[in-house]
Amino acid sequence: MKKYLKILLIISIYFIGINNCYAYPKTFDRNELKNYGVNKKWTINENNKKNVLNTPAVDANDKIYDFAEVLTDEEEQILKEKINNFIKETKMDMVIVIPRFYYYNDKENEDYAADFYDYNDFGMKYTNNSGVLFLRNTFINDPYFNIYTFGDAQLYFDYQRLENTLDNVYRDIKNENYLTGFEMFINEMLAYYKSGIPKTMQGYKVNDKGYLYRTYKIPFLPVTLISLAITTLIMLFLIKKNKMILLHHAATTYLDESSIKITARKDVFITSHTTSYTQSSNSDGFGGGFSSSSGSSGGGHSSGGGRHG
Repeated sequence: MKKYLKILLIISIYFIGINNCYAYPKTFDRNELKNYGVNKKWTINENNKKNVLNTPAVDANDKIYDFAEVLTDEEEQILKEKINNFIKETKMDMVIVIPRFYYYNDKENEDYAADFYDYNDFGMKYTNNSGVLFLRNTFINDPYFNIYTFGDAQLYFDYQRLENTLDNVYRDIKNENYLTGFEMFINEMLAYYKSGIPKTMQGYKVNDKGYLYRTYKIPFLPVTLISLAITTLIMLFLIKKNKMILLHHAATTYLDESSIKITARKDVFITSHTTSYTQSSNSDGFGGGFSSSSGSSGGGHSSGGGRHG
């Protein structure tokens, strides 16, 4: 009897261990011959080569990259199914990355997130590389998390929507209830997408580099009618004014001939002055009110305000 109990205990421990297995994300070497595993859309040079090499190369199909090992395999599978549903519904990519690294300021987290997204070819299947990335840095001295949006995702998930989501998941992420927190994040992103582009982003578009820019629609009919009305009024005023004036065609009518004596004429060219200017333009096409930030790749993205805890 004791023998069977012992076997049963070993089997139970084995299955418990399987159900709580933590798998480290699979990474690859970045090979110079294959453009370091980076899509040729992004140019690699001396300014960003270090960023490329410091960015883990992963399989873009995995979607969840738990370098801190805070999610079990079962939890990752649950989240991945939800992420795949989000991608199917929105035609945008979604990534959850959980690193653990020391940082001095929040910008370092942003740079890591942007480089991770761009240099692992996320969003390449979708218009303007559209997608959403949730970064959770589990650095023990100062845990941090934020949501970053790329491509057309910037139109659907404006700053206020990202702030609302960060507030709603704050308690679970802070208390390391990661499955609940990430599920809430995915659900809210999908709900916001289905509600459409918010009023704050009406009139904005995204260019092929991922930057927001604003478009302006000119109401041609009202503008044309107003222009015609103003022109008509001016013409009527001038016509009426001219009718009150007695026209004279001879210059002598207005000139006292005895007061002027012309002896010679000479034209003297003294000097000239030319003023020129160059009209500046924003190559990134930023619109007023909202703009995108740039990662080391040169691609644009936006984000929420971020949370510590």
